[in-house]
Amino acid sequence: MRRLLNMYAYALVLTILLSCDRNDEGYETTYPDILTEMADVLTDSEGRMVRMLTDKGTEYSVSNPPSGYVKEARYRLVCGYVPNGNTARLYNMTGVTILRDSTEVAAKDPTVVVSAWRAGGYINMHLSPLTQGGVQYWGFIVDRREPGNIHVSLHHRQNGDPASYSRDAYASLPVEYLEGVEEGDIITLHVNTTTGEKEWNFRR
Repeated sequence: MRRLLNMYAYALVLTILLSCDRNDEGYETTYPDILTEMADVLTDSEGRMVRMLTDKGTEYSVSNPPSGYVKEARYRLVCGYVPNGNTARLYNMTGVTILRDSTEVAAKDPTVVVSAWRAGGYINMHLSPLTQGGVQYWGFIVDRREPGNIHVSLHHRQNGDPASYSRDAYASLPVEYLEGVEEGDIITLHVNTTTGEKEWNFRR
């Protein structure tokens, strides 16, 4: 079974520009209209990113597969791409942190949530933590279970990183990681933000 990889730790989240269009003379031209969304990108036996599965359920073959990645693996990314039929040309990628169960080391240091949404098999978050370039830790906490409803919180440990400036970060919680949650159940996500606790309700 292919591994779902956390492509970068928070401190190493990168945006990788892959290419730009060039005309027949080799000069750069303007970028086309680029779609941006989270997706799972799969590598082949040579470590090339060859397939992209969007949260909307669309599958593309990557026409310009970047190489040098773990072989036969699955990466969670924010992808900027241009579709063309069953293929897609990648223009940039940003790593997404896969949240894992951190209940036993729970911390709820405040952070900023730009948005949270349910798509595909994930609960996704666009975060804007305050940092000075240090390492911070992320995961999820199972707070309590009720009939038809599970309450989870974002695990966030600032880890002594000074809150100097904000930085974009992305995180996904695979719904399959929440044991005992059945189709139709409600998942309540709690996040301790810099302006107090916020919550979102998502259906399994």
